[in-house]
Amino acid sequence: MLKLSFYRQKALEVLTPLYGEREAKSIRSLWFQERLGLSPVDCVLSENEHIDFDEFHNDLLALEKGQPIQLILGIAHFLGGDFFVDENTLVPRPETEELVLAILQKFKQKSLRVTDVGTGSGCIAIALKKERPYWTIKGVDVNEYALKTAQKNANHHSVKVDFIRLDALTETLQEVDLIVSNPPYIPERELETMQNLVIDNEPHLALFVPNDDPLLFYRKILESSTKNSESESVYFAFEIHENYGDEMKQLCASFQLKEITLEKDLQGKDRMIFARHGN
Repeated sequence: MLKLSFYRQKALEVLTPLYGEREAKSIRSLWFQERLGLSPVDCVLSENEHIDFDEFHNDLLALEKGQPIQLILGIAHFLGGDFFVDENTLVPRPETEELVLAILQKFKQKSLRVTDVGTGSGCIAIALKKERPYWTIKGVDVNEYALKTAQKNANHHSVKVDFIRLDALTETLQEVDLIVSNPPYIPERELETMQNLVIDNEPHLALFVPNDDPLLFYRKILESSTKNSESESVYFAFEIHENYGDEMKQLCASFQLKEITLEKDLQGKDRMIFARHGN
């Protein structure tokens, strides 16, 4: 049994060269909170106490190999909640939290039918349902294993979201009022410059698109959703690649969408686009 101060220092010694000091401390904070039930303040107050940390060595080896702490723990934080994640789901990003917050700000209707396309862990759909329990929300994904994780998360958060297997590239989306999506949008050529911890540990199916068709999923979603729509209005809320803001505006315009709004994330990058189809 060793002092907590030893584990804290050893963690930083290993993680800082890999991630930088700020990210290393963030990883350590999540790690110790989930494994030991200790908040950052608790860690400081208890650093001279001797504790059992049986998972420390194996966790540290996995971190050294570049595995994300969220996948090691099987848990990721998203908008104040814990979500199960695994090799079939993406680790939720802060910019996706921003998308959800923007949707909640823009849409306050009492009744809204929502589909989250490419739902993955279900974090978007579940977070929306928690804040708008009167909305009817569905999550669709081509990966049936991701859908099982999404359902597990819905049960964990005690919300009702219907999760359905659907291939957005080949199948038609049912008519709804709002379509939300954080689809694959990274061109395959960016594999060469991305961090190994993403490339080696997160599902490529949920990340990458062909170099010659980076807007593939958005176009297919719009084709499916606008072709035979009888609704007065269908709204769209997309997370997008920071380099394709102008192209996304043009794509939306080509489908005669209205109220096209490109918004930046907290890092100042083009990250969200909102639009409406119909009268």
